Amino acid sequence: MSTSAPTHPIPAAELLLAEAGWHTIDCISDLHLQQDGATWQTLRHYLRQTPAQALFLLGDIFEVWVGDDVLDDAGHAFEQQVADELATLAARGCQVLLMHGNRDFLLAQAFCERARARMLPDPSVLQLPDGERVLLSHGDALCIDDVAYMQFRQTVRNPAVQQQFLQQPLAARVAMTQQMRAQSDARKNALGVEGYADVDAELARAWLLAHDATTLIHGHTHRPGEHALQQPQDRCALRRIVLSDWELEPGHGPQRAQVLRWQAGSPDWQRLSPAAAAV
Repeated sequence: MSTSAPTHPIPAAELLLAEAGWHTIDCISDLHLQQDGATWQTLRHYLRQTPAQALFLLGDIFEVWVGDDVLDDAGHAFEQQVADELATLAARGCQVLLMHGNRDFLLAQAFCERARARMLPDPSVLQLPDGERVLLSHGDALCIDDVAYMQFRQTVRNPAVQQQFLQQPLAARVAMTQQMRAQSDARKNALGVEGYADVDAELARAWLLAHDATTLIHGHTHRPGEHALQQPQDRCALRRIVLSDWELEPGHGPQRAQVLRWQAGSPDWQRLSPAAAAV
């Protein structure tokens, strides 16, 4: 655990009140969509069948997002298809709520309009009908032991840097991100998932206490699980629930995909396979 966590500022969080009609709430993240394949086909089936009244996509929906102008480019039909499927889900009455990840932080208003989705700041607090407050985040801002990544994150989240990037021709942006992805993949293959910094537990606890929440739900780390965070002095149990990444392509290692679901009347959040969640 990092001893430097208290020096990291705690960001403000937007409060979102669950609507009275939200009897089923789903959370997913880290889909890393980039082409039509098994992962997309499984997600599409889930989107067409889920009974959820609210779907939270907590970052890294896409493997990379180079700008909303791909929605008007004939060479990016796949991204357009994803947006249209989300819009179809929204038209059925399910609210679609998005959060930026470390791969798709350039998703902007045009995508939200086409997908009929709402962009949430990271972090956000979801207050459930029973009054429980759940803190939602992609999770990368909590991985403070990865100093190099945190420096990179600070740079690329700078609006001036983003504007400079978006002013480049689309083909140039695609080429740049392909090079960056190749470097990232090489690092991932060298380190493995366990070689990456995990969420700092002390900082995660500080976020929860600052926002009067008991549960943190996040993705990013590709380490699905649940971790207790409370200390003896805490007046209630604190925890973080880590979402599963979605990887269903043949030849890409162990296959997995999960939906985290809250249902009115259930004692706790449940992990479901996409097939089980689509009924």
